[in-house]
Amino acid sequence: MNAAEYRAAAERLVTKDTASWGPIRPEDFRKAEILAQLAIAAATSELAEAVSTARQA
Repeated sequence: MNAAEYRAAAERLVTKDTASWGPIRPEDFRKAEILAQLAIAAATSELAEAVSTARQA
């Protein structure tokens, strides 16, 4: 997954349809937090790769 996919997954977890699924549970926020951290790591990795590629050019 790339950073955008992690971010979208986190957003889906915290914006569940409460009418269909009930209230958002604390563990949903924890899952979203983990996905957000992974998104940051993925974005950092993507940026580092882009900078490295640009420097080689």
